[in-house]
Amino acid sequence: MKCLLLDENNLDKLVTFEQTARATEGDIFIDSFDPGDFKTQTLRALKDENFTSARCLVCVDENGDVVGRLDFTLLPSFAYGGELRAYVDWVYVLVAFRHKGVAQLLFKKMEALLKPLGVEDYFLLMAENGEAQRFYRNVAGGEIAKQEVLTKQINIE
Repeated sequence: MKCLLLDENNLDKLVTFEQTARATEGDIFIDSFDPGDFKTQTLRALKDENFTSARCLVCVDENGDVVGRLDFTLLPSFAYGGELRAYVDWVYVLVAFRHKGVAQLLFKKMEALLKPLGVEDYFLLMAENGEAQRFYRNVAGGEIAKQEVLTKQINIE
């Protein structure tokens, strides 16, 4: 298995991955899914300058099929005199490929991409399901911090 950055060449494989994920664990995905819309929106995002700090890593098997993904964003901040951190927005591995090192491979690839940029840490909001909790608690060198999170919808109409 290997990890690649999402691009136009592997977008169709990501669409298939998303369809499989929803067919397997529909209760995790609360939004409706239209493969054509997903492809169009993702392709647009890949070309949008507002997404230049966002990355999507896909893990592919020996057939080139996507079996896992990790989305992260670079977060520049002036909080401490200027620093660059990363936020992991989404991690998902198909059920049939769990416990085979896919998520670990995705995190290692992300860390390898972050190091040359001077990014010293990343963070994520942990999923609540038990399987994800076990994975996060076993990330070597990771630390679990309990903090309140404020979220607010912005009315853009």
